[in-house]
Amino acid sequence: MEFRRPWQGDRQSAEQKNYHYSMRTLILASLLAFTVNIGAQTPETPIGFIPEAIAFKDGPPTLPPGSKVSVLEGNPGAEGMFTMRVRIPAGSAIPPHWHPRQERVTVLAGAVDLGFGSVANKSSVTRYRAGSFYLNPPRMVHYLFFPENTELQITGAGPWELMTTDPNEKPAAAEGTSVKVRDITPAPGSELTPTTTIKATVDYDIQNFRPDTYFLDFVFESRVPNRTIGVAPTVIPYRKGATQSHFVESATGTITLIQDLGRFVELPDLKHPVRMRVYVHEKRSETSNHVVGMSDWIEFH
Repeated sequence: MEFRRPWQGDRQSAEQKNYHYSMRTLILASLLAFTVNIGAQTPETPIGFIPEAIAFKDGPPTLPPGSKVSVLEGNPGAEGMFTMRVRIPAGSAIPPHWHPRQERVTVLAGAVDLGFGSVANKSSVTRYRAGSFYLNPPRMVHYLFFPENTELQITGAGPWELMTTDPNEKPAAAEGTSVKVRDITPAPGSELTPTTTIKATVDYDIQNFRPDTYFLDFVFESRVPNRTIGVAPTVIPYRKGATQSHFVESATGTITLIQDLGRFVELPDLKHPVRMRVYVHEKRSETSNHVVGMSDWIEFH
């Protein structure tokens, strides 16, 4: 059985700049558990708030300084639907990151500049003003700038995680992990378009294997020197009922990775001719992933 996932302000204080450049891999869900409104009901109970009744609290350190958060429904730190509001100060930025699940955002006030790719670029964003809506697919790397004081309403399926894995770390244990692309379609040298679906059969061998620790994904070469753009494909076989189904289940095996490219191929930071490889990531803690192996480059047009 195959499961497909689509492809997935200039003025800043010193504190905000430090936030922008120092954040690496951060998981937000556990930090948001304390923000649920007193009196928030279960889905079986009618839920309603007038604006004056919505109480905001200080946001977690994964959001820009001065941010406020209010959870209206559910719990972003647990499984199930949630709705929350987030207030972000003018001049703030959130660096490139991704979420494991869909993120639906309505801009209630202010404006947000949304861009895609592993390098934040203010010249490659779309501005969403009050009244706008956008949806980010799972594991699509994106970044945000806030030119005005902004209030967002976010709805999604928990747990809500904000992750910024650095795909360029040098493998610490590459000698103990091997990964090889046995077969791939379209064939190397083919032209990639928004309608292209990449399907790769990958053999891997991981030394000192531990369950629920290792996962594989595609990375593409960026125009920025020594940078790559990471995407997370659908993994086959799919482990039904698993909390994080993208982890491989054995030390040695063969899996199939599938990626619908969509607008990813139109990213301004994507280098042409397009070069892609497969990374093996090791989850070392709840806030840290490391690259431990990589395949050879495969070139497309």
